[in-house]
Amino acid sequence: MSQKKIRLFPHGREIASAPERRLIESLIDNNIFLRSDCGGKGVCGKCLVNVISPEQEAGLKTACTLEVNRDMEIEIPETSMLSSHIISKAPVVLPEFFTASEPEPADTDALGIAVDMGTTTMAVYLLNLRERMILSSLSVKNPQALYGDDVMTRIGAVGNGKENLARLQGMSVRAMEWGVNSLVASLGLDPDNLLRMAVVGNPTMIHILCGVDPAPIGVSPYQPAFYEARQTSSRDLGFKFKAIPVHTLPQVSGFLGGDILAATLACDMDNQPAGTLLVDMGTNGELMLRGMEGLFGTSCATGPAFEGAALSSGMQAIPGAIDRVRIDPSTGLPTLSVLKKSNGKAVPASGICGSGVISAVAELLRTSIMAPDGRLSQASDTPDRTYVLSPGNPSTGRHHVTITQKDIRAVQLGKAALITGIRFLCQAAGIDQPTRILIAGAFGSHLGKEDMLTLGMLPALDPDRVEMVGNAAGAGAVMAVCDQKSRQKVRELAAQVSVVDLAANMAFQAQFVKSLSFPAL
Repeated sequence: MSQKKIRLFPHGREIASAPERRLIESLIDNNIFLRSDCGGKGVCGKCLVNVISPEQEAGLKTACTLEVNRDMEIEIPETSMLSSHIISKAPVVLPEFFTASEPEPADTDALGIAVDMGTTTMAVYLLNLRERMILSSLSVKNPQALYGDDVMTRIGAVGNGKENLARLQGMSVRAMEWGVNSLVASLGLDPDNLLRMAVVGNPTMIHILCGVDPAPIGVSPYQPAFYEARQTSSRDLGFKFKAIPVHTLPQVSGFLGGDILAATLACDMDNQPAGTLLVDMGTNGELMLRGMEGLFGTSCATGPAFEGAALSSGMQAIPGAIDRVRIDPSTGLPTLSVLKKSNGKAVPASGICGSGVISAVAELLRTSIMAPDGRLSQASDTPDRTYVLSPGNPSTGRHHVTITQKDIRAVQLGKAALITGIRFLCQAAGIDQPTRILIAGAFGSHLGKEDMLTLGMLPALDPDRVEMVGNAAGAGAVMAVCDQKSRQKVRELAAQVSVVDLAANMAFQAQFVKSLSFPAL
């Protein structure tokens, strides 16, 4: 079947689309990114486009559900366009042993790109390699979310059609390329000065980026198709900018990859005292524990709730997202913290991100609006046990921002997976419980540790023993793109890790079920 033409207004640009492809995917193919907070399910209404022709289909439509089966003309409202957002709450902290070391020789203007490729969100960092300085950074939603919220659904999507591996690879490449081009252009730099790039991510994300079928990760014994660190030309991966080497880091197991190894490098875990636990929070919870006899690692499927995906009012941590909640115990009414625009301008609440939902659920528990078993009381705002954080406004099209019973169940599942994973990891390492916990990840950096302890997401420790360390995986990616010594160190770390396989542990499920309830306060 012949390709279909899509004319975009008001600029009149024309792009081509494969027939019967979703419009949002065809736009991604051409570096045009729309908001899609619901992961392409057609329920959030953030990717609306105005169909001008054909006349019989005219009107507002969601681009994630609209199939391109004929030539069309569309207008994209500004409110539907995805814009890049500067990363302000996920700091990259480089270890002293790295900053004190001698940098590798590089031209004054040599640029590097470091990418933390998460299942839900990708962080892109532009570096001056000579100075080992981060010039700017941004985050962008991983457009692969259109094919599922977690790695197992992405693996299933690849298996559903021969063309899907290349399709998902292209989506991630286009998003990263868009981020790189945005950063370079915003600083008025020359893209010809790009020298090399490093990408870290979980094994499924790296398999897809490299164009390798991740199917072996999806079935027992859940092992990757390859383990080694790789160096690939950017052109071979599908990037359109100049040909530069792209480094990916080793993989330890099907669910422990370059992202947790990069975080382990940045946190200098092999030199930390025994009992130090690194928790990289995201759609997958990846854990690295310094035991008495080396490093022990595992991964637990915490689910997309922790990053805001799949929640009733979930959204990325961008302007308009509720990121902190406090509830007056006497009235039951909330006070909200809403992320502002980069210029400091306040915007109305339009959804809630992962840190916001953890904060909200912790407050519901503290105020007894929610019972320890997770049930909302009938005293909550609506008869169906939905707690309204921010009422909508029909005249402006703004929806209610709510915490539903289903949202709380999703948090319970993620919380139970995390705390059970920590307990089993400690058991394997011969440690009663961690003596110090480092919380990493772009999402983890937003969290209040008191909220995590309140919900029982972590072992009951003194809050002073819980430390937020920023986007450690991103820091490790920065180190890996800066010098060969860091890349070699990661390979050495990978060889030291003893993998704790939770999937093969028959006792895990029973302990997981016991951990679903929140602590009684």
